[in-house]
Amino acid sequence: MNILSEILRDVWLMETPTPNYYRPIVDNILSGKITDAEKPLVYTVLSKRESLASGDIIEKDKVAVISMIGPMTKYNTGCDYGAEYFASEIMKAQNNEEIKGIILFMDGPGGNANAITLFQALKGKITKPVVSVVDTACSLHYWIASMLSDHIMLNNDFTAEVGSIGAMIVFEKPNNEIKIIRPKESKDKNQAIVEALEGNFSALEERLSVLAQRFQKEVKEARPKIKEEAIFGKTYTAQSAIDVGLADSFGGITEAYNLILAKSELTKINK
Repeated sequence: MNILSEILRDVWLMETPTPNYYRPIVDNILSGKITDAEKPLVYTVLSKRESLASGDIIEKDKVAVISMIGPMTKYNTGCDYGAEYFASEIMKAQNNEEIKGIILFMDGPGGNANAITLFQALKGKITKPVVSVVDTACSLHYWIASMLSDHIMLNNDFTAEVGSIGAMIVFEKPNNEIKIIRPKESKDKNQAIVEALEGNFSALEERLSVLAQRFQKEVKEARPKIKEEAIFGKTYTAQSAIDVGLADSFGGITEAYNLILAKSELTKINK
């Protein structure tokens, strides 16, 4: 299963009060207790109906809504979709001539850092208006929203949360002594872990620093008005998120739909 490889191997960009919150879920996945289930509906289309003189009813002004809810894996799992699926659905909407724009509905704490490359590959390909509607967009979810969206809209004015720009590792010291045996030909293998077990975390910090710097760089490129104070891992809610440049306005799916139609018409006029 791809999910096992992701959990055991990859770095995760997540906003959580404590990683132990996810421990029971991870334990159940690793032990095989979580089985396949029906996947949630991710891709829907909003539109307006128009009655023709012939009596026929047509749908017009179509906008795709792609929902990214919960922690994000890179690959699809037995009970949920991963970044590979979301990226393909975004391109499906982009390539559909009837779709005028894309709403990304975000409610997630982040996910597998390796998933970001799938969205980075879309940056130069999306030409239609994209608006993110956010309940929660932290860590990986915020990276995606900032990179792909023309506008970030908070779904409410009191609990909607964005940010957590940065990277972190929680290292749990094992109760039992761990001995790592390496031949001289493999003297550098897993050296960062060896040093961490000895209390030296500098190698892990360097690895995280590269990831955090790339995260900060791409957010600042996408949102040049963001305040420097907002890029060091803190999360912001409601008006404070707008004040520091992490979000643009308040509004829900309806407001996002209307904004996309307006942006689409403006683009058509300016051609």
